[in-house]
Amino acid sequence: MSKNYNQSTIDVIADIQLGIRVERAAANLANALTPIFTVSGGAVLMTAFYGKITTASGANATHLEHTPTTGTSIPIAANLDINPALLGDYLTITGIGSDAMTYNASLTGLPVMNYKGVILPIGSFCYHAAAADGAASWTMFYIPLEDGSAVVAA
Repeated sequence: MSKNYNQSTIDVIADIQLGIRVERAAANLANALTPIFTVSGGAVLMTAFYGKITTASGANATHLEHTPTTGTSIPIAANLDINPALLGDYLTITGIGSDAMTYNASLTGLPVMNYKGVILPIGSFCYHAAAADGAASWTMFYIPLEDGSAVVAA
């Protein structure tokens, strides 16, 4: 017998397993380094991250990086041409900056952070698309590593 859980139960299970969820509503992809989340107050451990295609795109190499307020830029995911991804497809990452994002039809399936997480210092979590084409929503799960650490949608 299958048991259906209400949304508040699902949210609690996700919080216990993955940490705090923050979502960024669907927005058009831009041909620029574009903040999608802002880390403030101290470092966080990103435990999961995914996007969802809300408007399909033409040829469009997209990558992710974190730009700290101080220090060196952190690669989050290498370029993926999101052109084959269809409306409703998910984009996920492994947590290794040299690995490309992946989407539903890719050979790797939809991995979510193969490792324990990625440390993100205070700064901006960004995507960069090669073309201003398509749109996506984004979701991050994180655990605060310092008192006052938080992530909000940019």
